[in-house]
Amino acid sequence: MTTERKLNGIWNAERILHEYLYFSHHTQHFKKIDHTDDSPNGIRIRRFDAVLKAYGKDVSDFCENGWIISQACSQERIDELRQLLSQFSDDYTIQRLLNHPRTFRNDRDIRYMFRVLFEYRVALYKVEDFWSGHMEGTQSVALAYYTTRQLYENHIKEVCELIDKLLVLLMGDDFERSFTEEELLPFGYPDITDDELRHMIVDNF
Repeated sequence: MTTERKLNGIWNAERILHEYLYFSHHTQHFKKIDHTDDSPNGIRIRRFDAVLKAYGKDVSDFCENGWIISQACSQERIDELRQLLSQFSDDYTIQRLLNHPRTFRNDRDIRYMFRVLFEYRVALYKVEDFWSGHMEGTQSVALAYYTTRQLYENHIKEVCELIDKLLVLLMGDDFERSFTEEELLPFGYPDITDDELRHMIVDNF
């Protein structure tokens, strides 16, 4: 009995953020979409282009900055952002700055914070992705792999997740909704499931 083929993936702000990280680390920013490129990376780029179109964005803006955020960030998001940030310090000066009405008063503050946090997150992503492509090694390499993976799981992963929460909030109001892959097909989303894409990536090694 064969499993029915389904496009059942969901795209939301978190998934878009992870694509930002992937393209910032693994590829040069692409300048043009090749809609005939059926390579795994070409399909991934075409997916990304379709998703951004669904959110009313243009991939050329991503090519310029490496990320795209909304023009508007609701007060609810700002309040949640302040609450998250307040967990990291009980210093009076920091708390005063954090709760000052002028902090985050304009979109420039949001853009600046997103940019520096995103750069920091890209550095963490490189740590997270360090062992990608390492197929084999000596026993000492195996020990190094095990040790660093444990360090990541026990210490760094939680930091990544917290930074991701901050970045998703900073992405703003335009990314509040989510899309199914079926909904993305009219925007040019390739009719290829996640499993099919994974198989293509393995076959291309």
